[in-house]
This record gives sequence, C-alpha cells and structure tokens, in this order.
Amino acid sequence: MTNKAIAKPLKETASLIELTGGNPFRARALANAARIIERLESPVPDLIASGELAQIKGIGAGLVAQIEEILAYGSFEVRDDILGGLPPGLLDVLSVNGLGAKKARALWQKLGIQSLDDLEAAAITGQIADLEGFGEKSQQSILDNLQHIRTYQGKRRISDAWIDAQALMDRIVAVPGVVAARFGGDIARLMDIVEEIRIVVACERINIPSICDALGLNAERTTETVGVRLATTFQDGLGLNILFVDESKFGSALVKEVGPEVFVESFSTEAFTQSAESEESFFKLHNVPYVHPELRDLPGAFSRAEELSKLDLLAYPELKGVLHNHSTYSDGAHTLREMSLAVRSAGFEYFGICDHSQSLKIASGMSVKTALQQKAEVDSLNAEFAADGGPRFKVFFGVESDILADGQLDYSDDILAQFDFIVASIHVRFNMTEEEATERIKRAVFNPYTTILGHPTGRLLLKREGYPINHEEVLQACAEAGVSVEMNANPYRLDLDWRWIETAVKLGVPVSINPDAHSVEQLDLMKWGALVSRKGALTAKGCLNALSLDEFETFLADKRKKLGVA
Repeated sequence: MTNKAIAKPLKETASLIELTGGNPFRARALANAARIIERLESPVPDLIASGELAQIKGIGAGLVAQIEEILAYGSFEVRDDILGGLPPGLLDVLSVNGLGAKKARALWQKLGIQSLDDLEAAAITGQIADLEGFGEKSQQSILDNLQHIRTYQGKRRISDAWIDAQALMDRIVAVPGVVAARFGGDIARLMDIVEEIRIVVACERINIPSICDALGLNAERTTETVGVRLATTFQDGLGLNILFVDESKFGSALVKEVGPEVFVESFSTEAFTQSAESEESFFKLHNVPYVHPELRDLPGAFSRAEELSKLDLLAYPELKGVLHNHSTYSDGAHTLREMSLAVRSAGFEYFGICDHSQSLKIASGMSVKTALQQKAEVDSLNAEFAADGGPRFKVFFGVESDILADGQLDYSDDILAQFDFIVASIHVRFNMTEEEATERIKRAVFNPYTTILGHPTGRLLLKREGYPINHEEVLQACAEAGVSVEMNANPYRLDLDWRWIETAVKLGVPVSINPDAHSVEQLDLMKWGALVSRKGALTAKGCLNALSLDEFETFLADKRKKLGVA
C-alpha cells in the first residue's frame, strides 16, 4: 500500500467520529496522523520495520498498531466498529463534495438522510434548503455534485485502475496452464478514465473452477464460441472481464477485446473466426497495417492505418527534461535542491522549477523577494553542478504564474523578465462561459513572457469538470504566439486532453509533458503523461521536453531574443 492509501482510512475514520459525535480529540489525532503519513518521504512499512514511525510526533505506538492493521486488512478496528453501527450509505454521503462531517450529521439527524438516494430526494423536494446552515445555494450544489458522482461511479483514473489490473495480471500469468495474457479494453488503449479492466488469457486448457480458486474470484461464467468469459465488479463498481481462449485464437480475440467497437467493426465478422496467435499476425492476415492499441480511438483510425502504422510514438526514455515542478518555496514537500538532485539522479538533462506566483496565497505563492531568493539558489546550484565533474545538467528558473481574471500574468514585466521560462495557469475563478475562459487564456498566451500554457482546462478527472474552452482557438493562439501547451501528467489532470494533441501538433504547437510535481515521488508521474500522450499520436518531434539540453536552451534563447531580453 502507498502512504496515501494508508492515510485514507485514517482520514475517513476521523470524519466518521465527527459524524457520530464522538471524541473530537481522537478525530483530530487521526486526521493529523493521516496528513503526516501522506507527506512522509519513506514508505510506511519501512518506517515501521525500523521503529522510526512510532517516534514521529503525532503518531506514537497506538497509531502504529492501527496502521499495522490497515496494512494487514485494509481497515482497522476503530473504523470497522463505527461503520458497523452506521447505515451503510452514510459513508457515500460523506463523499459528496462540500459536505463535511458536521453537515452530513445534520442531514442524518434532522432529515434521516442515510444514502445518496435519500440525499437526492431531499434536495429535489427542497427539504435541504429549509434546513438551518444550508439554503438554496447549498441545495443546488449538492444536486450538482450528486450528478457528478453518478457520472463517475464505477470509473477510475488510469493510475488507480492500473494497480489492481497489474496485480491481477501477475496472478493470472502464474496460474498453471496459462500461456499468455494481455490487457484489452480501456487499459490496452491507455484511456485516461477506465470503466472496465479487460484481460484476454490464452490457455492450454480451460479449467475455470481451478482458475477462479487461484485468482480468488467470485465471477459470473459465460461460455462463448471463442472461449469462456468471467465477469464481475470491484467494490467501487469498476468492471472486471476476463476472456479465456485457446492460444490459436489469442490474437483474433485480443483485437476484438481491445476495441473500440468502431475500429473492430471495420473488420468483417468472419475475420474473428480465423486463427491468429497475436495481434500483429491478425492484422497481417487481413492485409491491414498494424495500428497500436492506443491509436485506435483516433477519428478514422482504421482508414488511416497506413499513416498511423508509420508513427514512431513517443517513449518515456525520450524525455530529456522535467519542467513545471514545485518546491518548499511554495507548496511543495521537498526543497529545490532535493528536487533538482532527484531529477539529475534519474538521468534527465535539465529541470524546471515553477513554484506558484504571488497571488495564489492558498499555495504559498512566492513574493517578489522570495522569487529572487530562489533565483540566487538556482544560480548557485548550477555553478555547483557545473563544477562537480558529473554529466551536464541545468536547473531552469521558472514560475507557474497565475493567469489573473483579466488574462494578465502575475508579477510585473520587469519581474517576469527575470525568469528563464513561465508556465501560465488558471487556479481561481473557474465560473466562466466558454467565451470568457477562451479570451482569458488567449490574453495570457499572447503575453510575450508566456512559454507554456499550463493545464488548459483546470479539470480534475472524476472530481471536477474543467472550465469550458474553445480548444481550436486556444491552440491557434499558442501557434501564433510560439507558446507550448502542457500535457499535465498528474493522473488527476492529464490536461491537455489527448483528443487535442493531434491538433496541437498539426498547428506546430509543442506539447510539454510536465509532472506538476510537488514532491520527489511525484516526479514519476511523468510516465502517465507520456503514456496517454501516445493516444494523441505524439512523437518526440512534437514534444518540447524531448529536446536535448542544448536544444531547449536554444528554444528559450530564441524566445528571449524576440522579447529583446538578453
């Protein structure tokens, strides 16, 4: 379990204690422990083994014992005892955005709301608006958030789905008689949102009862012409679908199971009755150039097979630099030095620091004085790296400048000129029409100091819809202004949406794959951006940070030359 996964039941239990009117000191202790654990650099199991976890202020021996329960069982006794005495749907009510434990308790105690269905009915009939501490605005917000929850149910971000998918795959390939196994569906096609984990398994013999026992699955079994299918769901509603076939039919079955339907239907029905041991051999058998699974969602993918088959899609090792990262200068967990060293140790050629600008107070945005202090540290680090005899490596002094309500960048021009590059992003005032959002972003893009447009829609997948923008207008503005567009690699964002990458590349807008890392561990998020960008047919040629250090320096120098800045 990750530290974040361990912290979740602790945080949840703190809310449950508050919901039930329990000991507030205990609730605060659990909530505080959850925050501490989320921010730890080392894995919790390692800290328990060494005895260090119990020594951390705010943890102690009692909490360590509860954390050990979580590691062993996924929960702990205090949480289970509270849940055992509560209506099962109350935990779902707590998950509604904007409903803290106190409000959920009021709804439960005064209106008898014990589930999402109860909550929706009370909001529709106007009962919530009449309740003290709520009102019409809160009631409408609840209805809006319920709609989002219904929309998101049974879905996961790719990074979350991947964990269970890979664990299951590891168990499947270890089952005697299994010859090969591959992902189909959303995982194979690298969809940013996964609605089902689909796996195709080639077997020497199909003994479903023994396979179910080996995998610990209680699933519905269906016998089909091609093989045997098992179907079930995870606790959160995510689908699981496993198809077992003879190895001679593995390739044919895999193409069909990968999808999407519109691509599969481009082949004849009879094509899938023929033997093919791999996807590649299936395509060859039917005289169609091989199209990578992640490209099959592109418009007209089948008719474009010849073109798409020739693409040398971006691979993670082709990324040379890590841009848009945060440190303790704003809301990051690690120092500038720690972040720089981690990037250098990972074999990259350059690192861009982009702490928040002054107007974003909630994220400890940098004052002008703080920004200039950071610039001095960047210069010092670069001098140190140049002198230590190691591979050439450079830290670039950047900033994530807020796009203000009027489209201006944070800081005055004389301060903006001090930075090597600028990521311009919106963080506040999301309630905009498409026209307002598009014009606000375009004004920022045409600011001569803007280098990269950060997370263009501000979306948080399965949490918050982004503000609406006219993508074509925004990307056209980026093309005219010589500005790169970010593919924010955090799995919650993956913004720019992959569907617009082809447009960006055709317009000559470089795509910058950025982790938006707030800790050393989050630097690894780059891989999700690289993977999902492949869906948009991105190659190294179209990626800004696939440039070498020398090439990236030239890119920035050309930008500064146009500004008349030395």
